Amino acid sequence: LNRTNMISAVTSLASRDKANPIEPLENGTLVCKILRKKKLLPTQASPPFGIADTLRTDGMDFSENIGFVTLSSRRSATYQHIRKAIETDLDDDCFEMVDGKRRGWKFYVPKLGPVSIKQEVKIGPVLEFLRSTTNNSLLGNGSASNPLKIVIMDR
Repeated sequence: LNRTNMISAVTSLASRDKANPIEPLENGTLVCKILRKKKLLPTQASPPFGIADTLRTDGMDFSENIGFVTLSSRRSATYQHIRKAIETDLDDDCFEMVDGKRRGWKFYVPKLGPVSIKQEVKIGPVLEFLRSTTNNSLLGNGSASNPLKIVIMDR
């Protein structure tokens, strides 16, 4: 902690009647980068020591970017809202097709695992939930310059 940071913190507390410049981002547009968790095929060589555990727990490191979606509220956007945006905003060629339809997929929470459809309803605001599950700075904050990373996986 340096003196400049301390002075800035104290100054911001003294100006409680004024709007904090960070506030507009608190409930502005939520930008989500959609990542598909890659699977290791049985024919692939085993990953280096320690990476196999990461593959099972941290979908962000071993994922491909399939696009992004935006939602109107950072505070209230849920997995259900993100699913609807993915289904309407992303092209079919972003997904594997089975019998002329998109292959089914689930959300995946790093360190926890797949999210069921039932949990999509119960979890609540996704930004708040994901922040509570990891201290990974690569998660993102939901702004256009640092989008929230949302990992999906094929069923």
